[in-house]
Amino acid sequence: MIDWDRRRRNIKILCAAHEVTATQVALEMNMSPNTLTKFLNAKTPRGISQKTLALVLEYFNLSDESDLDTDNPLSDPKIALRRIIDDLSPEQAIILNRELQARFTK
Repeated sequence: MIDWDRRRRNIKILCAAHEVTATQVALEMNMSPNTLTKFLNAKTPRGISQKTLALVLEYFNLSDESDLDTDNPLSDPKIALRRIIDDLSPEQAIILNRELQARFTK
């Protein structure tokens, strides 16, 4: 089950860290300005569409919606690892995969 309250809180954290408002994010991603603002200010549990969620992830350079399910999207080491992995060439990914398997496989 999706914890929309946590995702809402984490998007607010990301907005504050990037010094942008929800309206600014929405406008830069060609969304209706109210879409994100209504979600972030909702008093009742509600989600956002997959399309809107994908735009939010893109704006904040997140690679997976689970990045919004962490305790702190600014310091979660798994998010940092995903960013590194996303930037690897296929050859580098193969090498890293072998190294990690050797180190963490029992």
